[in-house]
Amino acid sequence: MVAHGKSKPTACKEFEQDVVLYYYGELAGSERNAIESHVRDCEGCALSLRGLGSLLPRTVKADEPPADFWDNYSREMRHKLADLSERQSWWRSWRFSFRPLGIPALATTAVIALALTLTLGKSLWTPKDVPTDDEAFMEVLPMAENLEFFKTMEVLDAMDLLEDLGKTANGAA
Repeated sequence: MVAHGKSKPTACKEFEQDVVLYYYGELAGSERNAIESHVRDCEGCALSLRGLGSLLPRTVKADEPPADFWDNYSREMRHKLADLSERQSWWRSWRFSFRPLGIPALATTAVIALALTLTLGKSLWTPKDVPTDDEAFMEVLPMAENLEFFKTMEVLDAMDLLEDLGKTANGAA
């Protein structure tokens, strides 16, 4: 299909996507053969295929820095790393000098903190409303004075039991 007039011929609308797929090698078999025969007969599709061939390689051109860039970059990084290893901060050198003592010191601190917590915290955890020994004795003393009364009460409880047993024995006979 040839476009007439002053404008350049363009790819056929129904073959436009297939021409792009053909360019990238995505078509196989009968589809590929159909596009090849169509491109031979259609000037617009052939021109479009040639345009893809000239335009697309320019759009995917590699943007790789030159080799001297990588040489300069590598040299600069080596110098920075060398300067960094030579110049350690004061706190790092101080910290590394105490490194072997770190774990035992931390364990000792934990044991001391636990001992202080249990020792000093004992007064904090003791309930405030628990009576002292003297107060507890004064509560029990009146009950001890009435001990004879409680013994009499036990005899009365026993009498009730004996009466109940006597009633069941008389009722059964």
